[in-house]
Amino acid sequence: MTEFNYHIPDYLEHSRFIDYINKMPANDSPTIFGLHANADLTFRLKESLEMINVLIDTQPKDAAGGAGGLSREDQVKEKIEKELLPKLP
Repeated sequence: MTEFNYHIPDYLEHSRFIDYINKMPANDSPTIFGLHANADLTFRLKESLEMINVLIDTQPKDAAGGAGGLSREDQVKEKIEKELLPKLP
């Protein structure tokens, strides 16, 4: 993947500005901010873990009628481990 050439365009037509904006990458490379390339990986891992923790924290806290005596939190963790984690790159 080649790096996007960020610059201030000197176009006079509105449509050319829109074309330039539409060509911008959806995710910026950390190197354009002076960061190491691994910063993106670290950020995405942290973001994923925070999302999983929020999902677990928002689940009901009762353990009644659980599968095999597992609490609701343990059921969610088990489901994440079996279904979601294998799909992560």
